[in-house]
Amino acid sequence: MTPQIVTTLIILVCMFALMLWNKIPLAATMTLTGIALWLTGIVEPNKLYSSFGGSTIIFLIGMSIEVYALQETGLVDLAADRIFRGKVIESERIAVFVTCLFSGIVTGFISNTALVMLMIPVLAGAFVKSKGNLHPKYLLMGVAIEATVGGSLSLIGGAPNLATQGALQDAGVETMGFFSAAPLSIVLVVITAIYFATIGYNILKKSCDFDDPLISDDKITKARNYDDVPVWKKYVAIGVLVGSILCFIFGHWDNQNITFIGCVILWITGTIPVVPSLKQVDWNTMWVLNFCLVVAGAVNSSGTGKWVANGILNILGDNANYTTIILCVAIIGGVLTQFMSNTATNAMFTPICIALAQGIGVSPLAIAIPAMVMVNNAVTTPIGSPCVTVSLAGGYRPKDYLLCGLPLVIILIPFTVIAALLFYA
Repeated sequence: MTPQIVTTLIILVCMFALMLWNKIPLAATMTLTGIALWLTGIVEPNKLYSSFGGSTIIFLIGMSIEVYALQETGLVDLAADRIFRGKVIESERIAVFVTCLFSGIVTGFISNTALVMLMIPVLAGAFVKSKGNLHPKYLLMGVAIEATVGGSLSLIGGAPNLATQGALQDAGVETMGFFSAAPLSIVLVVITAIYFATIGYNILKKSCDFDDPLISDDKITKARNYDDVPVWKKYVAIGVLVGSILCFIFGHWDNQNITFIGCVILWITGTIPVVPSLKQVDWNTMWVLNFCLVVAGAVNSSGTGKWVANGILNILGDNANYTTIILCVAIIGGVLTQFMSNTATNAMFTPICIALAQGIGVSPLAIAIPAMVMVNNAVTTPIGSPCVTVSLAGGYRPKDYLLCGLPLVIILIPFTVIAALLFYA
């Protein structure tokens, strides 16, 4: 263990202690963590702010503006009207199950972060449509976590998938197809939807004892009328979003450039005004996300993540069978990803999975895919996955993610092992 690893571990422990203490804002906690990593020489000074201009945050800003256009043209209200009707608005548990399942499936074809950002105003609209029967704070966390879990459904569902694919390509071994992880992912998506409609819902009802920041008491009686919005604006707004999604799928240009083009189209056509759309960006979330990426990078660059993973894997020895390795990989991946970026964890973890697969004579995908799917489930903190970070807009505190996410991770581990044995062994 190097001095850098020891220092990083100490700082991480302090960071999570402050998060659980919950006496200072999360943005302040993450900023202090970044400063500590800089002062101890773990990260370079310019790394503290470099992510503000990085592709992830720029992409989120662009998507925030595209989602704002949907909201201002009444399309979000229309979506809420289509989703929340009948039994869905009569029972909050049914609403949780439906929205979770929807999120888990759709996220296989659209960026999971973009999906959560799109669903935030939809869930706020559900409060109005249900006349106060549905509360966004009981729905949003499930949607965000389900988007993380379902992100493995296809190769474009999230950046962690591309990190795994890149590691497989670099190693010169068999790579994933577009839906290689879909069988396992679908199982976990269904389990997660059931969890949030039952155990998770009960936890959120007890834990989320705060005012819902996505609604106000007068929204029921002051719901906005969008009849005066020109139809052409609605076509432009939905056209920009669909066009962006198609470009994401077919890999045209970088994602952040695609969203920038979409923003320019919305502005120059007069679909939305520039200044109000920029004010809709959740800058608190962007600030927290920047320092989440700083911490994730520090864990990876200092060798802390690899040291922990190798140390635990060495316990298995050379004669471990496939079931034992998958169980160990699911546990290690499920733990590590809670403390660092799931993208960075996958990039670091995949070479280890390849070596394990070659050691027991199975396809690297047989281990790399279950590991990738489990690593994607960074749900006990708002750090490991950007789409979970975005859900901070729901007013959740760090302890809420821990209370709700930890039981889910424990449940998903054995299902990951069983599904891996069924589909990949």
